[in-house]
Amino acid sequence: MATLTVRDVMTLAPLRGSWVLAGDAGVDRLVSGVNVMEVPDIAPYIKPGELLLTTAYPVRDRPEDLVDLVRLLSSRGLAALAIKPLRYLDRIPRQFAEVADELAFPVLVVPGDTSFNEVIAAVLAVVLAEHDAEPAHDEVIRERLTGIALAGGGLAEIARALTGALNRTVDVVADDAALLGGPASPPPARAPVPEGAARGWEFPVTVAGVRRGHVLVGGEGEPTRAQRRLIRQACFAAGMHIAQALASIELDRRLRVVFLEELVTAPQLDAAALEQRARLFGWDLRGTTTVVVAACATAPSEQALQTAARRGLGAGAVGWLRGTQVVAIAPGRGGAEEAFRVALGRAGAGDAVVASGCAADTLTALPRSHATAQEVLRIAGVTGRATARDDLGFERLVLSLPSDLLREYVDAQIGPLLRHDAQADGELCRTLEVFLGLGNAAEAARRLFVHYNTMKHRLQRIGELLGADLHDPRTRTALALALEAHRLVQPPARPPRGGVSGSPRPGAGPTTGT
Repeated sequence: MATLTVRDVMTLAPLRGSWVLAGDAGVDRLVSGVNVMEVPDIAPYIKPGELLLTTAYPVRDRPEDLVDLVRLLSSRGLAALAIKPLRYLDRIPRQFAEVADELAFPVLVVPGDTSFNEVIAAVLAVVLAEHDAEPAHDEVIRERLTGIALAGGGLAEIARALTGALNRTVDVVADDAALLGGPASPPPARAPVPEGAARGWEFPVTVAGVRRGHVLVGGEGEPTRAQRRLIRQACFAAGMHIAQALASIELDRRLRVVFLEELVTAPQLDAAALEQRARLFGWDLRGTTTVVVAACATAPSEQALQTAARRGLGAGAVGWLRGTQVVAIAPGRGGAEEAFRVALGRAGAGDAVVASGCAADTLTALPRSHATAQEVLRIAGVTGRATARDDLGFERLVLSLPSDLLREYVDAQIGPLLRHDAQADGELCRTLEVFLGLGNAAEAARRLFVHYNTMKHRLQRIGELLGADLHDPRTRTALALALEAHRLVQPPARPPRGGVSGSPRPGAGPTTGT
């Protein structure tokens, strides 16, 4: 019974460089022979299990016939169609790929210099080899490979077992060695292979349909059918090992997140016990730390997040995800919000708003740092800041009041000014804000780039609309509070990008308005 699959055929030397155009769901179809399409009416000459090779020359004048050809080949039980495109065809019908996908019938595109004779020889060499029953020791080897994976053996042990069974050089490689506790950087490059020497055969290792590594087999000549069975078993064993490692990593990640969430949300915990548990995870959280939170446009990957935390907040920082929100514990008393925001952007988080809470001198103080960080993050969103620190005492005090009460106060104090500016596209609120911030009409005029007489006229108009004496200290305090409350309860339509921690209040800088 044939055990060579379309996937296996693609690893043969003459078909290196080939790829699946469509029907990739059927790459595990069995191949029992090879045929070449030389005439349009191919139906009488094909048999189930064959790999059909073609240059598409017979349908060069009617490329749309390829659609019916795929249906015919699939209905007759062929394994796959391998085609040299663009040699005699100037186009491939779009429906051709759609039908192949629907039927799960593999269509391979082979390099233009592929020799059909070499393909036929290579496939038949594997198909015809070793028709006898499998030797008993092959079953022993398969059991050993499976046993290695079940016992927690590594990829190197699987490679050694397969090397002894095949009498060929074997490497079993994980695509991401760091996930399995290996070096984060790629292994040293192999020495160049001499011209004309065999370069080996690569077999993928998949976990849940995702490629996670490969088995690389050396030696002279194509691996035989029996050898390929053992190689596939080795791929399965390697997949089991990688799956176990990934499951262990995921469990460890979840335990870490549970502990970190407990650190920042659960009060009245024992500080010494927390430090000990942190050390078990490899974290040194002794000394002063600060909770930093970030609202991101998109959630970065776990690896990218940890890199961003170390780059933006310091080598001892650790972060985790809550949906699209990032939470981190950083060494020190904050101050790296902008650096963290930039690092998150580079990590794929998009536009982010970053806020830090109050400093925590002990781990038991982290819940308060976390609570203030969340509050500061909310204020940063309301005020349109990109970064903020726990120095927004005035804003926190104002926003602690009911919003309805704040709006009533704003309307009672500066409502006429707001309505005037909205109707006349005026600058009276801005003028009052700058004047109250500086306390001097002449300086306010220079700051707004207007004539002093224009400033006096504006202040007179403000006094008339509000019925207020702008020289009265109590009145000035009440109006300044109303302007600030209006800014907090009325979020800006366009939050600024790239804001700086501790951004000055409106009116503190020059403007070109008149």
